[in-house]
Amino acid sequence: MYYVGIDIAKNFHVVTIIDSNEKKATSKPIRVANCIDGFNKLIDKLNTLSSNTNDFLIGLEATGIYGENLLEFLNSYGYNVKLLNPFQVTRYREQHTMKKVKNDNIDSWIIALFLKDGKFSSGYVTDDEYQSLRTLYRNRASIQSDMKEVKKRILTQITVTFPEFENFIDPFSISGLALLDKYPTAHHYKHSSVDRILKIFRHIQGNNFNANKALELLELSKNSIYSGKAKDARAIAIKSSIRLLKMYQEELSILEDEILSLLDKKGISKEEDVPTNSLIENLKTIPGVSSKTIAAIISECGDLSRFAKATKLIGYLGLFPTENSSGNSKSTGRLSKRGSSLAKHALYLASVSCLIHNKELKQYYDTKRSQGKSKQEAIIAVSRKLATIIYSIFKYNVPYDPARVFAKS
Repeated sequence: MYYVGIDIAKNFHVVTIIDSNEKKATSKPIRVANCIDGFNKLIDKLNTLSSNTNDFLIGLEATGIYGENLLEFLNSYGYNVKLLNPFQVTRYREQHTMKKVKNDNIDSWIIALFLKDGKFSSGYVTDDEYQSLRTLYRNRASIQSDMKEVKKRILTQITVTFPEFENFIDPFSISGLALLDKYPTAHHYKHSSVDRILKIFRHIQGNNFNANKALELLELSKNSIYSGKAKDARAIAIKSSIRLLKMYQEELSILEDEILSLLDKKGISKEEDVPTNSLIENLKTIPGVSSKTIAAIISECGDLSRFAKATKLIGYLGLFPTENSSGNSKSTGRLSKRGSSLAKHALYLASVSCLIHNKELKQYYDTKRSQGKSKQEAIIAVSRKLATIIYSIFKYNVPYDPARVFAKS
């Protein structure tokens, strides 16, 4: 039996092969370019050792996207490839070397030894539909992060160019952005009038901007503390940021439509004979839980039924506090940093929403508060309970039933 440890990088991968006696099968590690020629070179090398794919156990760390193509390539040839938890590999390396030594050659050798010892737990590789959902959702999160930075830049500018504006209207509402685009600074209202301001809103449906508000805005601009310094350059910067923000908003809308479309596909359902959308529709029956929350959980966790029980899902998400105990002392720290931050954030927001829209979870929150839990601790408890509910509905494909979920033992 041969154990193949692969250290993944962007441009090349380092491979170490050992046999059952922990003897290296090659005089030095193999450097594999991250291209089809490099992949074929690796296959050729493995074939020189054995033409039987069952004679090999191959492992690589689940550290990012750089190893995805190699993993799929090796799987297509029938090799047994394990995706390894980086945390486990790090701990194994420290125990084996007794020091924090890390480089490509040592890492690939450690992975090979780790495979041979058999103390690893395999990672989860999502199928195409779940991977598509994850890709879209993470791209959405990235765009949202970029949008926040653009908004910060706009706010930074208007703090100087028209500081009174922010208290008058939300700068990022449709009306607020329309005003900023037409009049970027307080000094740009100098030659404006009530009619000119109201003209901006004629094409905006549902706005309630009237003549009195226009007069108030003109008065604010007239008495603004802005000196007018670099007003034209600052106007260009604000308008540029507004155009960028609108572009992000359009892309975000497109992505969200694609995400909802993927959720509606039958492929997300676990059973072939289950009617289209039934699983997602059942998840939507939880009061306070939106499609975005469902998309976050499924995209980050994949097929929830792969978890043996709800506590496994909660552990995977990292919905537990850190603990440091010694002797008679015990301290509980903050929420664990493990798990998907996107999924945890989505569950947190959904939990806050449930306090308004879900009377059972609101009662659960109140109970935790009455037991002495802080607001933050009670919200985390609600998040865990909500994760358990989502898991059960996903696994059994039934609508939300509070009588069953909150049944007293």
